[in-house]
Amino acid sequence: MKKKLVVLLAAVCAVAMLGGCGSDKKNDKKSDKKESKSTASIDYNASDYVTLGDYLGMQVSLDSNYEVTDDDVKSKIETLIASYPAYEDTDKTTVENGDFVNIDYEGLKDGVAFDGGTAKGTVLEIGSNKFIDGFESGLIGANVGDTVSLNLTFPENYQSTELAGQAVVFNVTINKIVTKQDINYDNITDQYVADNFSSQGYETVQALKDGVKEQLTKSNESTKETDTQSAILEKLQEVCTVDSLPDGVLDQRVKDYKDEMEKTLKDKYNMSVEDYLSSMNETQEQFDTEVNDYMQKNLEVELILTAIADKEGIEVDEDGYKEYINNIISNGNYADENALMDEYGEDYVKNIYRNNKAMDLITEKAVVTYGNTATE
Repeated sequence: MKKKLVVLLAAVCAVAMLGGCGSDKKNDKKSDKKESKSTASIDYNASDYVTLGDYLGMQVSLDSNYEVTDDDVKSKIETLIASYPAYEDTDKTTVENGDFVNIDYEGLKDGVAFDGGTAKGTVLEIGSNKFIDGFESGLIGANVGDTVSLNLTFPENYQSTELAGQAVVFNVTINKIVTKQDINYDNITDQYVADNFSSQGYETVQALKDGVKEQLTKSNESTKETDTQSAILEKLQEVCTVDSLPDGVLDQRVKDYKDEMEKTLKDKYNMSVEDYLSSMNETQEQFDTEVNDYMQKNLEVELILTAIADKEGIEVDEDGYKEYINNIISNGNYADENALMDEYGEDYVKNIYRNNKAMDLITEKAVVTYGNTATE
């Protein structure tokens, strides 16, 4: 199985979710630097807390085979088609309810065009209620070539506060009346594909089908890799057991997690933890339990992988570690290596790197079954 460099493997990251590794914060100012996570300074031997089982050659089964079928391609293309309707011109001249009308329009507030109120060549179904009250009904009876001025008022609860409840004028030109074509997977044409998907690099039906299959294949491969790693981690926790936890580590991990979450909520969203929990309809007790369970599971997996790395004699190789650090800096938006080490401490980062290598070894040796196919 292809190796993948995991950026601070989510299952063994000390502080994940809102403010942990892989976050989008930047430590680009000296004053922003913090002391490394306090748990990095707690000394313990992972092997003292773990009983290792047969972690090499584990049998792991996943229900899906992750193959892309013709039905998958068809379903995806039908979804795309729904977003790109096609229309044919008609000889009809007078707008009626239910018509599809090609229009240009400009919205004015106090005589000035407002953002989002102008468009050309828009097809609107009269009676669909997609536009504000009075817009569609105001076009009924107009003729192709007419320009109609509509004096309207935006609803009080309109999403734009600048327009909510405001009186405006829409000047609407009727370009033509069209009919919607019945486009589906079985009757799409090269012309339809070229008209709607050329910007994505597709000019023919076959090119669209091939492109969609390639996209789905890549997506399935990514999902397969993620699912496989999750299944292997789950199996690993069955064959290896954590007998106890090092004193103080879990409590400090929980504290780090909560402190980071509180800081991120305040800095990015100007929100307190209490406000956040209220918005999530969750009690403090529920939150405390979830965080404790989450961090305990992460710590247990970390202990298992560290014990395996110790047993297998896995070392920190210079080239691989450098690539790993660069990957973390890039994906985590850290200013440089110093910023990363200020956050977590070099010993901890090196330990997680060793854990990732241990996970690579376990994954390579696992016998994984996808559907009815087993591979090593």
